[in-house]
Amino acid sequence: MTTKKSIKTKKTTKRDSVKSLRGTIEQLETQIAEQAEEIERKSDKNVRLLAEFDNYKRRTQEERSRLFKYAGEELAKAILPILDDLHRTLESDGKGKARTILEGIELIVAKLDRTMEDQGIVPFDSVGQDFNPELHEALISEESEKGENVILREFEKGYKYSDKILRHAKVVVSKS
Repeated sequence: MTTKKSIKTKKTTKRDSVKSLRGTIEQLETQIAEQAEEIERKSDKNVRLLAEFDNYKRRTQEERSRLFKYAGEELAKAILPILDDLHRTLESDGKGKARTILEGIELIVAKLDRTMEDQGIVPFDSVGQDFNPELHEALISEESEKGENVILREFEKGYKYSDKILRHAKVVVSKS
């Protein structure tokens, strides 16, 4: 038989146990709410970072395409005054002497050479150098006493842009 004391103890134990469980449930619900908020913050942060990255990608792609599209703009601006000089020379209708026109063209060519150099486009010398297939294109070979594979003449100058060959020099190469 159970006594009153043991029944009371069971009821108290049950109440304490229910209170304890309710407290535990409240703690767990609080933890769940905090974790849900943390997940929401991280999710929001990730969405913002993704949007920021997409904007960055789009901006850099637009900038790159703009750079490619207008890459020759500086060179074009530099050549326009020279083109104007050539047009003025052609419009002179031969009113001046041939020598004067020739001098004008020589000045224009000198101006064009300076402009090209200012833009980083420079000719390189080939005559007297050893033939180098990375710099030269041999059109003809001729007998010569200068040795084997020495460049005797240039048909067209070669040009470099920074460290890149824009045009190979077209040359005549010696053979023994």
